[in-house]
Amino acid sequence: MTNRIRVEFELEKDTPTSMSFAEVYAGLENIWYRFSADPAGNVELWATPNGFEFLARYFLKLARTPKVSGYHSHAALEFSEGPPMGEPELTIGVVEHPESSA
Repeated sequence: MTNRIRVEFELEKDTPTSMSFAEVYAGLENIWYRFSADPAGNVELWATPNGFEFLARYFLKLARTPKVSGYHSHAALEFSEGPPMGEPELTIGVVEHPESSA
């Protein structure tokens, strides 16, 4: 028999060209994540439990809110509630079809 986790919350519906983040952060403390890549192209993602919760809410909003193709956002590769950690960027974008990605 498998154990199950029930997830239930509400997200604000965004416009096709903008995103509201208030409920993505709501109730979360110690949000931290870091993406990194090596020269071979391997990508790592490390996060606190609330960092993963933040990312899950973020991606769920992108999946469930109609966005125009090309909508994108920029964030630091390492995110925390403190000061920015570095210069490289994480860009997350929406496309209609994989071949239309940049």
